[in-house]
Amino acid sequence: MEVFQIGESNSVANTRITFGPEDYAGIHLPHDDAIVVMLRVNGTRVGRILIDTGSSADIIYYKTLKKLHLQDHPLKPMATPLTGFTGDQLMPLGVIDLPVVFGESPRDVVSRVSFVVVNTPSPYNIILGRKALNDIGAIASTPHLKVKFPTRSGVGTLRGEQQVARTCYQASIPKHVAQIEHASERTESYDSAENILLHNPAGPTGGPMEDTEEFDLGDGKITKIGTVLPGEDRELVKACLLRNRDIFACEGEAMPGIDREIAEHQIVTKSGMRPITQKKRKQSREKRRAIKAEVEKLLKTGAIREVKYPQWLANPVLVTKSNGQWRMCIDYTDLNKACPKTPFPLPSIDAMIDSTAGFKYLSFMDAYSGYNQIRMSQADEEKTSFVTEEGLYCYKVMPFGLKNAGAEYQKMVSKVFKEELGEIMEAYIDDMVVKSGTGSDHVAHLERVFAKMRQVGMRLNPKKSFFCLSSGKFLGFIISERGIEAHPDKCQAVINLKSPSSIKEVQGLTGRIAALSRFISQSAMLCKPFFDLIKKKTQGFEWGPECQEAFGKIKEYLSTPPIISRPINGEPLYLYIATNEEAISTALVREEGGVQKPVYFVSRVLRDAETRYPTIEKNAFAIVVTARKLRPYFQAHPIRVVTTMPLRKALGQFNVAGRLLKWAIELSEFDITYLSRTAYKSQALADFIVQGTSGDFIPVESVWEVYVDGASSDKGTGLGVEIISPDGDRFKYALRVNFNPSHNVAEYEAFIAGLQLVAATGAKSIKIRSDSQLVVNQVLKEYKTQDETLIKYLRKVEQLIGDFDKVLVEHIPRGENETADALSKLAKSELDKERPIIVLEIPSPSIQLLEMVVFQTRHEEEWYSPIWMYLTKGILPRDRNLARKIKRWSLEFTIVEEELCKKGYHHPWLICVGRAKADELLKETHQGICGSHQGPRTLGKRIMRQGYYWPSLRRDAEDLVRRCAQCQFHARISHMPPNNLKPITSPWPFDIWGMDILGPFPQARGNLKFIVVAVEYFTKWIEAKALSLITSQKITDFLEHQIVYRYGIPNAIITDNGRQFTGAPFKNYCRGLGIDINFASVCHPQSNGLAEVSNRTILEGLKKKIEGTKNTWPEYLSEVVWAYNTTPRSATERSPYALVYGMEAVIPMEIVHPTLRTINYSTQRNAERRMEELEVIHELREEASARQAEYQRKMRRAFDKKVAPRHFQPGDLVLRKAAAAGKHIGKMDPVWDGPFEIVKSAGERAFYLKDAQSKVLANSWNASDLRKFYP
Repeated sequence: MEVFQIGESNSVANTRITFGPEDYAGIHLPHDDAIVVMLRVNGTRVGRILIDTGSSADIIYYKTLKKLHLQDHPLKPMATPLTGFTGDQLMPLGVIDLPVVFGESPRDVVSRVSFVVVNTPSPYNIILGRKALNDIGAIASTPHLKVKFPTRSGVGTLRGEQQVARTCYQASIPKHVAQIEHASERTESYDSAENILLHNPAGPTGGPMEDTEEFDLGDGKITKIGTVLPGEDRELVKACLLRNRDIFACEGEAMPGIDREIAEHQIVTKSGMRPITQKKRKQSREKRRAIKAEVEKLLKTGAIREVKYPQWLANPVLVTKSNGQWRMCIDYTDLNKACPKTPFPLPSIDAMIDSTAGFKYLSFMDAYSGYNQIRMSQADEEKTSFVTEEGLYCYKVMPFGLKNAGAEYQKMVSKVFKEELGEIMEAYIDDMVVKSGTGSDHVAHLERVFAKMRQVGMRLNPKKSFFCLSSGKFLGFIISERGIEAHPDKCQAVINLKSPSSIKEVQGLTGRIAALSRFISQSAMLCKPFFDLIKKKTQGFEWGPECQEAFGKIKEYLSTPPIISRPINGEPLYLYIATNEEAISTALVREEGGVQKPVYFVSRVLRDAETRYPTIEKNAFAIVVTARKLRPYFQAHPIRVVTTMPLRKALGQFNVAGRLLKWAIELSEFDITYLSRTAYKSQALADFIVQGTSGDFIPVESVWEVYVDGASSDKGTGLGVEIISPDGDRFKYALRVNFNPSHNVAEYEAFIAGLQLVAATGAKSIKIRSDSQLVVNQVLKEYKTQDETLIKYLRKVEQLIGDFDKVLVEHIPRGENETADALSKLAKSELDKERPIIVLEIPSPSIQLLEMVVFQTRHEEEWYSPIWMYLTKGILPRDRNLARKIKRWSLEFTIVEEELCKKGYHHPWLICVGRAKADELLKETHQGICGSHQGPRTLGKRIMRQGYYWPSLRRDAEDLVRRCAQCQFHARISHMPPNNLKPITSPWPFDIWGMDILGPFPQARGNLKFIVVAVEYFTKWIEAKALSLITSQKITDFLEHQIVYRYGIPNAIITDNGRQFTGAPFKNYCRGLGIDINFASVCHPQSNGLAEVSNRTILEGLKKKIEGTKNTWPEYLSEVVWAYNTTPRSATERSPYALVYGMEAVIPMEIVHPTLRTINYSTQRNAERRMEELEVIHELREEASARQAEYQRKMRRAFDKKVAPRHFQPGDLVLRKAAAAGKHIGKMDPVWDGPFEIVKSAGERAFYLKDAQSKVLANSWNASDLRKFYP
């Protein structure tokens, strides 16, 4: 997109502003985010400024004025109210003029903006409308999240902060507030969500990243619950928390503590270490008061006791909390030196984060004074003694500050939750998170964890625990269903840093960047200037331009860091490598739905001799470094290394020497394979990843690059073409022109030659570059073409471009086109001598050459007869136009030893053959002795390589392969659906049922072996019955007694083609009641998908219920069906029971743990409430129907993306999948059988067939099991 700045006649009036593909760098695509920027307003940097081109006013909120300390500044009066697009009006407080700096020096603009001041809640600080943007000539592009404007030093740029925009958008969505919350306690969470200077100190290890509401558990215990997830799920979690309120501790109360059999901390000192008694340190009066208060609290809770003659004695140390209060710690430095470190390992943070990400429901829990819940060994209590003004005390519980306290607590957590860790929860010392995929599962998981806590005596801190969140902070990362994100506070801390002014500050900067290294591609390469500066510390500090440029790149990158994806266990991961003289970088990615997403970035600076490694050894070393750092990933996943280097030979064999042998042995334990770069996607993606300009990875097309140039002079004309394949192979062509064109015609000839040569390779996506500004701009329609000759050339170019799927045309300076320029002049230049230059000739202008001419000839004539007659006898057709074409086209042909031959670019003279010989060549080459039934493209190339030509070679090859019987019977099976998804919808309850048979199962009492299942399509209600026999009469009895007598006569039943459904008793019964039977297509269970899903649910439920003998499954069938019918379904968000009866069922849990409706039950009130529920049951079903329609719409949209349309009509010949017909297929057997003829359609996607004997097959067949047959 290009915009020419139009304005007054000044130095910036004609500035060209463009937005191109490079402006997408760093943006998570796709998106519909607003442009939210940071500007300097009245000398202060202000964030959360919304760029709104639809606003006619520039607005500043009163809360922002207060933070700018301008609340007392006089305002100009304004009598006109502001009117929104809904018609609502708001009276402003007045108008204030403030200076605003757009951009960064030197490309910045200062403008004085008249802001309208309003006093209303908003997640934004300022809204900039059309007036302010027009004043500076700014152009906004929402797809690129950028605003560009002209300055005297060039084009200035404002980059939108995508993460901030999303946070503001979430904050602007109305939130549901719990009924227990008083109106006076409600606050605007977004008003304090981000400081105006964008400075947020690091928060707790675990916590929310979304709005929460307080929830009172009683007894002064208040915790917080998320507000983003569905309300019914939050209500279930609230009920769960109320049932387990005893798990949460009250402020200042004594805790039961962890059972000593579970955990007890012992202090073991090294032999020979003498106890150390520290002298009492002087404290200020304020600190003495804080220590006294803390000691009194610890005595009250029984955490400490007095001691008289301790051998070890330490001093208390006070540190300031984030809220300004004091925290008392004990200086156990001397004691810790005397203690050996326990070997118990802490969990891997990376593995824990990977395991947590990807779940929809998260609850973060913090243990109340976690370490203090573990008791000290009574023999070691006095080793924790400390001295205060009031006396000497020692801890009865494990205090903070001990060397092995963290490992002790982790050991306890691992022991208590050994069955839950890694499955439904993760725990790093006292920070715990429970993870679930659904709301119901989340409640069950919380109950399970709470039960374990209650069993061992653990207590939670309600103030620091957050439940039912969709995302949150955990161990310094942001985890959510989307993946893993960098902590915004850590990113913002780097962004807000000023340029370092000392070595110490540079070291602090590199430390902050190291903490974010997982998210920064090529971090070592970016930080190389900082490392060099630290090495030169003895030479003085000098922060140069190179350091400042690297600092700016890191800030820009961290403004939109990528989202890290969570790998699925066992799936292959792809490793991309980039190296230079000073550093190596790798990117570990996974592929999901054709999109490659980052898992981990690794980067390392090369040291000393490592910088002198050959390129191949640097690439091998990058793999070794990555394998050492990411060992768990390499052990759990197959690794696919994508590279252009011959690493398979270097590291896949043990006959090498030196470092490569050592590395080969080290890597041999992993499942590593090396993929050669078979498409442009590989290396392009590697460069894309390691340059770190974007967080989202998209598939990259196989793009061929073409460089062209034409040179015309008195000495002659030459054309140069250089083609670079996606694999990096270079093909160089020097073309001699045997006529005298103008310079522009020569450039066009080079352009056309480049298109024709790259088209011969079969390329579909190309990028062609030329240094001719005229040709490029005429092709791009930027310049108008008036010259008649150039118009013909342009038409020829457009014709050739139409043969490609994607063509990018780019103008480049002559200095970047040296190779093509040298080829055109055939002069000495720095060419790649490893590949020979191909020299070709162009006899006449391209606009006179014909790709193919089709003649109307007599039966005995061949296509080449007119050319043969002209070249041998000089005879031309009588038609003048045809004669002119023959004369021009014949320039490509010649007579060689009484044979007509055609000139070729890539091959020697090609013998021209007629129709009969062409058919013989095609058949022999395709299916003869030396043929192996190749595809049409390979077949055509092979015939041309053998030296034959006729105009319709490609089309004839395609037609032969399409009609080859063996190719059709052994053709690959397409797994792409042939038609769009057509979900089955039911207008009201019990109108449509799906039926199916499940089994056989282990024989149970009564010879029961099968289950007949019926599921209703509207409410998803299930009926099931165990049977010993599945005859047609048994199924009829089930339909009569369990469906018709209970729920009425349905309109239709969907079944498969089993005999029990096609038998006479079942059909006659349905026919008598007017029930339509819809049979699913053979081998296509998706036609009755709901029944198949219900079968799977019942089967999974029975597997989990049965604990002992397998033949007891009928005893649990009713329980599984009951659980299904009382559980909300994803499509309707209601349980089948609620949609049938208008209320939720009373479940056994409500009897064991009474709920409000069972506690307050009365017959009269229950009757009244049932009447109210029945009054609104129609509305309840309408809502469920709407949800189901939306659910099906989303499902259909996802399904339809995969469709590869295949259309059939009555009369078409088709082949049928042999497997679908129940045939056993060996390795050498055909995968298709037939052919069959389509008789008629059975709907849009199913057809009735007849065989070669005209016998119509009994059942319909789905289009996915068919393919067209060409006789």
